Amino acid sequence: MSFLTPLYILGALAIAAPLIFHLIRRTTKGETPFSSLIFLAPSPPRLTRRSRLENWPLLLLRASALALLAAAFARPFLRESAALNLGEVERTRIALLIDTSASMRRGELWTKAKAKALEAIASCRPDDQLAVFAFDAATHPLLGFDESATLDPSRRRAVATAHIEALSPTWNATHLGQALIDAVGAIENVGDKARESSKTPRRIVLVTDLQQGSRLDVLGDFEWPADVELEVKSIADDGSNAGLEGLATADADATPGDDKADALRVRVSNDPASKRESFTLNWDEAAKAAPIPVYVPPGESRVVRAPRPPGGSRGRSLRLEGDTRDFDNMLYLATAPDETATVLFVGADAPDDPNGLLYYLVRAFEASPRRTVKVEPRSPNDPLVIDADRPAALVVVSAETSPANVAVLSKFANEGGTVLFVAAPGMSGTLARLNGAQVRVIEGSAASPVIDVQDAAVRGDVMLGEIAFDHPLFAPFAGPQFNDFTKIRFWKYRKLPLNSLGTARVIARFENRDPAVIEKTLGKGRLIVLTSGWTPADGQLARSSKFVPLMSALLDGSNAKPESATNGLVNEPLTLPEGATAVHKPDGTIVKLAPGGLDFRETDAPGVYTIDVKKGPRPVAVNLDPMESKTAPLNVETLEQFGCRLVRASRVAADREEKRQMQSAELEGRQKLWRPVILLAIAVLTVETWLAGWLGRSRPVQEGAPAS
Repeated sequence: MSFLTPLYILGALAIAAPLIFHLIRRTTKGETPFSSLIFLAPSPPRLTRRSRLENWPLLLLRASALALLAAAFARPFLRESAALNLGEVERTRIALLIDTSASMRRGELWTKAKAKALEAIASCRPDDQLAVFAFDAATHPLLGFDESATLDPSRRRAVATAHIEALSPTWNATHLGQALIDAVGAIENVGDKARESSKTPRRIVLVTDLQQGSRLDVLGDFEWPADVELEVKSIADDGSNAGLEGLATADADATPGDDKADALRVRVSNDPASKRESFTLNWDEAAKAAPIPVYVPPGESRVVRAPRPPGGSRGRSLRLEGDTRDFDNMLYLATAPDETATVLFVGADAPDDPNGLLYYLVRAFEASPRRTVKVEPRSPNDPLVIDADRPAALVVVSAETSPANVAVLSKFANEGGTVLFVAAPGMSGTLARLNGAQVRVIEGSAASPVIDVQDAAVRGDVMLGEIAFDHPLFAPFAGPQFNDFTKIRFWKYRKLPLNSLGTARVIARFENRDPAVIEKTLGKGRLIVLTSGWTPADGQLARSSKFVPLMSALLDGSNAKPESATNGLVNEPLTLPEGATAVHKPDGTIVKLAPGGLDFRETDAPGVYTIDVKKGPRPVAVNLDPMESKTAPLNVETLEQFGCRLVRASRVAADREEKRQMQSAELEGRQKLWRPVILLAIAVLTVETWLAGWLGRSRPVQEGAPAS
């Protein structure tokens, strides 16, 4: 039994009043003079017991009446008997969202997070709707609303608890904003069966460390529903954290091979609440290098230049020592194997002639950081041979050559190679044959070319006016800080007949709309035609900052991108080089690859991944997202600034208490047990009144027997 107003039970203390009254001893109220005793001294009656309870039935009746009145005013009701009639009590639709990102690996955070999640599951009422989601870089449904609706309350709690117990932190980043949007979508997509269900209170319970690297920007464009509340159960770590992040390895003004270029640049960040400020950087044991001291005050970051280990060892990892939380203290490194590429130059230029194309071409590839490029000149009059086992990466044609050499070039392009044709007067036959046309021969005269290459009439200079930055050749310049080509002037260029190359694509035009760069697909490869060269007589291209990236993009093939990157982040796909057969993960597992695969998506942990290709193993370093190192707590009010409707923990408790009181009042109003209690109290008082009157009436004195 329960009471709606239990404080009225204190009224039962009035039972002490009848007890006190019964313990009071009455004194004689009057005196009766008696003549024969006037000469005697008065003596009071001698009491053997000063307090004695009399009339026990009357005392019990009075005490019972007071107890019944106190119980009636307390308004009793029975919970058990009315439990089957509570279907009309308002239920809540709850989406539990628990953070499993890498930052949850700190200290006891994950243990606290599981305890908070299990507490939220246990507090759900039988009629509540519950769904459970885990999130890191993506949202992972564990128990959906549809599945939860098919389970009875006890089974639902057991299933949800099992899902939470099976979770563990991942190495992924924290995308809290997207997770909240996904949880709102799951709540709103539940199929309502009853009319009243549209009024069902909806709440998201978020269990997270709420770190500053949680990524909330997507919430800026999201309209938070007015009837969805967000209850944040944030957890904090008692320790501090410092993070390690890799930066560019060399300065722009450094030359290859010097100490400044070879040093590794890293950023060390320290927590604002940190109690440590002295750290060390240590290379892996194989490097055998001395520790590097680092001083970083709390709340600040420092860029440190870590010298490479001596003896030619590059080192595959760098560790930050002295931090209390080491989940983000490793930086993995991978150096791509040295690539050797061959560029064949078919022309008559001398290598040391600054007025020729070859002079600048050789120097454009000298400082390539990714590969070693060897430029081999070939005379246009000599037979051209391209090794099938080690084919050239690029062939530059700058002079008219023999039909036999053109046939070799055509075969090279059709098998996937790139031929760069630098147009000049007198090269009409070579271009026509590369284009797949037959040269017309008139009897008694010289060959008549299909494509007529002539110098265009230029007054002063021309500039590039239209560039296709979506093409891989110009994609590196697509950014607004790089796409300015107005500083490159051209004095000469060649004009080709309209549509002379057939279905070719013009990827750059001069300001007068004449083609500057043309690309045509030949089998698996391509033919690229430059209507102007890079000699000083033609223009300023070779002396601009755009020349070296353009030549490097030509070496990368038709896709104009490296075979694979050497560094990446956890959960980011790795671009697979051509012919990749397997990937060795850091934990030792080997993943076989299907032929023709474009990327590898199982980068679920930091470390060095090794890709098996025909040219040999290719290592790729995968590191933790630097945003996970921003572990300083975020203010809960920041979520309100993004439009989330927050509900405090005290407000949740108050709402539950209010609902409990409303439920109790409803039960008490249905049962009205106070009425029979009042009637019973009236009956007890009636009996007490009769008994008190019967006991208090005067009794006649019996006369003694007559004397004999």
